Amino acid sequence: MSDPLVNRRAAPEASQETAVARILSDLRKANGWTLSEVSKKTGVAISTLSKIENGQTQPAYSVLTRLATGLEIDFVDLLGGSVHPRFSGAARAITRAGEGTRFSNDMGLYEALGTDLAAKSLQPMLIDVLPRSPQSPSVRSAHRGEEFVYVLAGPVVFEMNPYAPVVLASGDSVYFDGAMDHGFHAVGPETGRILSVCFAGTDLPSNPGVSE
Repeated sequence: MSDPLVNRRAAPEASQETAVARILSDLRKANGWTLSEVSKKTGVAISTLSKIENGQTQPAYSVLTRLATGLEIDFVDLLGGSVHPRFSGAARAITRAGEGTRFSNDMGLYEALGTDLAAKSLQPMLIDVLPRSPQSPSVRSAHRGEEFVYVLAGPVVFEMNPYAPVVLASGDSVYFDGAMDHGFHAVGPETGRILSVCFAGTDLPSNPGVSE
């Protein structure tokens, strides 16, 4: 894809892919875990874990959160950040414009905010949503918890089973169950931009299903 936004951010994205692969590999070696054991802990398929470690895939947000939860590390630390203090009532985190932790996948270019605090109940992110041609397959995600999305620059298409796709304009918002299969894409040729706030909750599934 020759989108100029993608080209401008090529370096941060490459660093993120390398960081996830390195951290996953280091954690496995340090604990003596096999890919099969990590798969059981996280609910991520062995084939997907292998591709991540070999730098062959960009893990979706849902995969990153499964890895972080199953391996008992913070979501942003998995992207190569340093260890941050756990959230407390007196803590705060200020993220200056453009200084969040960036990563990417097939849905778009992400900037995680509030990354100075670990173990947060909320994960806010700015997402530059990529356009999709009619011939391209839908890019979907599913993760535990609830999600709120506010459209900063549209229009973008929101897809969620079992509903029909809906076009959201700048200023529109949607609140939904993140566990339902869902996705966004911009009504091209320009990228759209959304503010996404995910609430993971506190209850972890006792036996998460294995997913790609």
